[in-house]
Amino acid sequence: MERLSSNATLFVNIFLPVFWSVFFGAFTLGVFLADEIYFGFLPYASFRWATLFFYLTGLAVIYFTFLRLRRVEMTADSLYITNYFKTARYPIDAVSYLEWRRWFGLSLGIFHLHAKGIFGQSILFLGDKKVIDQLHATYPAWLKP
Repeated sequence: MERLSSNATLFVNIFLPVFWSVFFGAFTLGVFLADEIYFGFLPYASFRWATLFFYLTGLAVIYFTFLRLRRVEMTADSLYITNYFKTARYPIDAVSYLEWRRWFGLSLGIFHLHAKGIFGQSILFLGDKKVIDQLHATYPAWLKP
C-alpha cells in the first residue's frame, strides 16, 4: 500500500485540534473564572469576550479547513481514505479526476469521485506536486477535464 498524503495530515487532524481546544479552552475558562477587573490595560469584560471570540474563531477555522483533510493510501485497485477514525475503500474506477492546488502554502491534492461517498464527493489531502504528477502519468484518465 502506497501512502499518497503527507505525514503532516496526522499533525493537523489530531494534534492541532486537540492542542487548540485544550490549551486555549483552559485559557478561556481561566479568563472567565478570574476575579480581576483589568487584564493589563483592558477592561475585564472586553478581554473576556475577545478571548472567547478568538477561541471560537480558531475552532471554526480548524473545523472548516484542517478537519476536511484525509489520509489517502493506494493499492493497485483501490483507494483507502481515512480520517483516522473511519476508513473507506473506493475502487480506482470511482475517481472522476484528480487536481492539485496551492492553499496558504500547502500542497493540496483533491480526488473528485463520480458518486458521493462517506467523506463526500471531493477528498482533500495534503500531498506533493511530484506525487500528483506521478499519479497523472500513471492514470491519464484522472486529468482534470
